[in-house]
Amino acid sequence: MDLRRLGAMVVVLVVGVVFLMLYANSQHRQRQTAQTPAKSAPATAPVPAAAPAAAPARAAAATPRHAPAEGTDKWFGTRAEPQIIALGSADDPNGYCLQLQLAAEGAGVYTAKLTGYFWAVQETRLFEKDPQAYKRALAENPQEYQGHYSVLNPVGPEDAQVLSLATQRLTVQLQGDQPAELVLEDLDRKPWQLLQLTEDTAQFAYVLCRGPNWDAAQANPILRLVKTYSLRKSDYTVYVSLRVENLSGRTLRVSLDQRGPTGLPEDGDRTGSRRQALYGQYGGPDRAIKVIRHQAKGLGKLAYGQRLPAGVSHQSPSTLWIGSANRYFGAMMYLVPTEPDKLAAVGWRAPFYIDVARESGGSKTYAPGVTIPDLLLPPDQPAKEVHLEVFIGPKKRALFADSRAPGYRQAYERLNYLGAIDIESYCCIQLPLTLGMIRPLTLGMMWLLGALTVVTLGNYGVAIILLVFLVRLVLHPITKKSQVSMVRLQKLAPQVAKLKDKYGKDKAAYNREIMALYKQHGASPLWGCLPMLLQIPIWVALYTALSVAVELRHAGFLPVWITDLSAPDALWTWPERYSLPFVGNTFNFLPILMTVAMFFQSKVMSSMSQTTATPDQARQQKMMQYMMVPMMLLFFYAAPSGLTLYIMASTFAGLAEQKVIRKHIQDREAAAAAAEATVPLPGKTFRGQRPRKPRGPFWTKRG
Repeated sequence: MDLRRLGAMVVVLVVGVVFLMLYANSQHRQRQTAQTPAKSAPATAPVPAAAPAAAPARAAAATPRHAPAEGTDKWFGTRAEPQIIALGSADDPNGYCLQLQLAAEGAGVYTAKLTGYFWAVQETRLFEKDPQAYKRALAENPQEYQGHYSVLNPVGPEDAQVLSLATQRLTVQLQGDQPAELVLEDLDRKPWQLLQLTEDTAQFAYVLCRGPNWDAAQANPILRLVKTYSLRKSDYTVYVSLRVENLSGRTLRVSLDQRGPTGLPEDGDRTGSRRQALYGQYGGPDRAIKVIRHQAKGLGKLAYGQRLPAGVSHQSPSTLWIGSANRYFGAMMYLVPTEPDKLAAVGWRAPFYIDVARESGGSKTYAPGVTIPDLLLPPDQPAKEVHLEVFIGPKKRALFADSRAPGYRQAYERLNYLGAIDIESYCCIQLPLTLGMIRPLTLGMMWLLGALTVVTLGNYGVAIILLVFLVRLVLHPITKKSQVSMVRLQKLAPQVAKLKDKYGKDKAAYNREIMALYKQHGASPLWGCLPMLLQIPIWVALYTALSVAVELRHAGFLPVWITDLSAPDALWTWPERYSLPFVGNTFNFLPILMTVAMFFQSKVMSSMSQTTATPDQARQQKMMQYMMVPMMLLFFYAAPSGLTLYIMASTFAGLAEQKVIRKHIQDREAAAAAAEATVPLPGKTFRGQRPRKPRGPFWTKRG
């Protein structure tokens, strides 16, 4: 077997291994069951209730840790009607980036809907074409259209739902002559009273009173919690403040558990989303913020209600923020420090945690949160306020790292929200060396595609084709040298055959002589593999970018075909109960076109090498050519259409480039042959054309 054919087999083997892992990864994700998000309750906007500063209008008995003796004082808390109110808007593309639906229970977030993002690609296309027509279709047929993408959703059954940003647990110690203690475990299920509601601000309150009965307790308020939500236009951050007020005139010690964002849905495509809880820690020798992830697939052996520690705010490494994420979207809650020049909220001495929560379908998910312990409220300092900044939106590279991008905030970059983009888990080659290189390559690919869309007017499909020509232009010198080397190898084939006959079974001598022959004529079999090997990292980075870049979610190429570059093109779809092995329930036409391009490329390569190949070698090359076609179709059938589009365009561009280079080589060889075939005329030549006679020392003529 000659080295040229060995190099070709190495390339096929490398590509086969890469995309066999890609296919296995895709099949594994396909088996994951997508979660259907709960339908959001209709948002109501009641008239803001006017409440006195000291106590609510109505109260109910709170649940103490120890039941008081008969005749002693009891704890009473706010009683209010359950309701859901709306904050912000998801319909104005030039206004708010999201809409919050807030529930009175625990003053938590029922849902968070994003402006400009929808559940299905058909909804995205219809909204881009005519927003008013989409709104009418949504109102007339709510079963077919799900509306704007909802990042945060209730978790668990209706009688025990976990809501994002709800205040979960409260501990109050009343100090003095008659000390008392209350541990309220289910504060997140108790309705709070709505105090204020505007377009961008909502305020809730919960008051604790104490007395032998309800009437007497009204004159003895102990504690008030006031939670305020604020939104700003063109901002994905929700600003939350939780104010703890001492109304008793005595010293109070208060601790509370604050839920973080949870309830992110599974992305309902074939590749799954791999939901996770994550948090950012600051410290260590490099003083960098490291993002730590807990994948949801690791919940199998954990019990419901189990709490996992996620670091603290006051010890190195300090936990700064905690949140949840899926494939394209994330929600991160940052505990704001009391010192403006600090990143970590050291003063709160707050431990972060991750609870294992039950979902409505019986599955498990993460519910992160933070505990604010030991708030001492003496009478001379009766209030303390905790501030939280919660990012709720797409995990977009430009949003976290480009100061010119809409919605960018310097806090996102300082807190390393860019690390929330889970590049490593979606890399199709899970090797440590590769993972160290794939993050900068993928982020660079995301930046480059974004830059090319400026030229293509936002069309990422055209940007991918432009990327093909850009890569081909950069690799053209190497490709040209590869083609020249292959031509030289073809010319050396007779000499290689003679060396093989001469040395027979002496492989060491044969290899030594053949390498000397290649070196003498400037040829190398490795040059034939180099252009393809250099493109493999680009394929891997592009595949990873297509898997995690929210810019490519629902990004289309053509109006009726390839409408989502992050998923297979799915030209036709049939009922899922008729799914076929390796095919599923969709007919993907783009992988077939790509395979046809690869077939023609392999046919051209084999026709070039068969001129000097033996009959056995030609037969083997033909067999490899026809085996590669179904193998490539199998590997790429379920791949994202953006990756398949890149490889198909690159293959066709390579065929055209190869034809141009071959013609250039043939023209140069023909010109060289014409120069060597010049016939000398009879008689003496011109003096300037005669060869010079050799001269002796001191420039004297010989003879």
